[in-house]
Amino acid sequence: MSKSDFFSFITSLRPIELKAIGELSQTLHLEEGVTVYHAGDAAEAIYIINRGTLELVHEGSDFASRTPVSYLSRGDMFGETETLSGVERKTTIRTCESASVQCFKKKDFPDLLRRVPGFFFYLSQQLASQISKITDLAFVQSHCLELSGNLANFDMVTVYQTILNSAQTGELSVVNENKETCAVFSFVEGQTKFGRYYHLTGVEAFWQLFLHEKLAGTFSFAIVDPVGMRDGEEIHRNPTDLLITGLQYRDEFKGIMDELPDPSSLLKRERLNLEWTDGEDLALRPVAETIWQTCYSSMMTLEALCQQLPFCELKFFKTVIELVRSGHFRLLPGHAADVAV
Repeated sequence: MSKSDFFSFITSLRPIELKAIGELSQTLHLEEGVTVYHAGDAAEAIYIINRGTLELVHEGSDFASRTPVSYLSRGDMFGETETLSGVERKTTIRTCESASVQCFKKKDFPDLLRRVPGFFFYLSQQLASQISKITDLAFVQSHCLELSGNLANFDMVTVYQTILNSAQTGELSVVNENKETCAVFSFVEGQTKFGRYYHLTGVEAFWQLFLHEKLAGTFSFAIVDPVGMRDGEEIHRNPTDLLITGLQYRDEFKGIMDELPDPSSLLKRERLNLEWTDGEDLALRPVAETIWQTCYSSMMTLEALCQQLPFCELKFFKTVIELVRSGHFRLLPGHAADVAV
């Protein structure tokens, strides 16, 4: 999670300031498809997403022209520009799934400034970051036929949505800090067709690419002949659905980060048979079965196992946590590699 994230910011506050944040804000629990506000509404509040994914929509003259232009997830702030400048809402914000947002009403700003002055310094940082992103995005969009940049300055959500909106055919490549090509994704008229991220392919590669907010390295998008684009497993899902799910996975991964075991830990089998009951996540059963078969006769470190299996880190670690919780496996320190199973 970014150090400038709202949830990291509040950990720096004193108890009396945390109490003020609680008293001067409101938590809204919203169902899927709920509109937070419409374009043209009066701007009376700033919002921060606690959980869930929301879409930002530019309203056209008819329903068909209402197209999502970006997606927001945990930690993102919205509504601040219009609220602070006193203009009407320029876009519509609605939920893509059930969500929770923190609402700071404009009428409470004087008390917030008095009781939590650091909140407005945090707000200034976020606005400065947005100005920088808007400048970078304008440059990328003006060079969308052939674009490249450093991932320290661009997030993958911005890059991905720029390619989708440009409807271009080409390949997106990501080079890590060791100058190795770690990811290649192919697009045909803005539609994601093939993908590879290290050893992962297809949708699992896509999930992994978006799992972390910040990646180290560079990216480039080049126009190429679609006939030659076959790197990785083919992707058949709608590109917007891909992004929404990717943001949901990112949000979920943040939620389990404090539970993640040491990657050097070894998995030691404790049961004779795998029992994945109906009460557990059935979508993770194939992951559990693959881990069970791979570690049936010998122990492996979590790091080595994750790099071998065809699943993104979220699915892998959620399954490992459940297998340890249910007593199927036990975690041992990495130095116990010579212990027999």
